[in-house]
Amino acid sequence: MGRRRVVALVLVALALLWLPVNQPVEGPQLLVLSETHAVTAADLLSVALVLVAGWLWWTGRSRH
Repeated sequence: MGRRRVVALVLVALALLWLPVNQPVEGPQLLVLSETHAVTAADLLSVALVLVAGWLWWTGRSRH
C-alpha cells in the first residue's frame, strides 16, 4: 500500500475521531437533521479531512 493511501486512512480515522470530541468548539448549527442531531461548523473539518483523504486515495492508486 502506498504512502498516500496510508495517509488517507489516517485522515479518515482522524475525521471519525474528531466528530465525538469537537463539542467544545462546535459553533453554529448549519443543518438541523433532527431535534438531537445537526451538522455544525466544527463538523466541516471532518468533511474536509474525508475529501482530502478521498483525493489522496484516488491519486495514490497503482499506475501499473
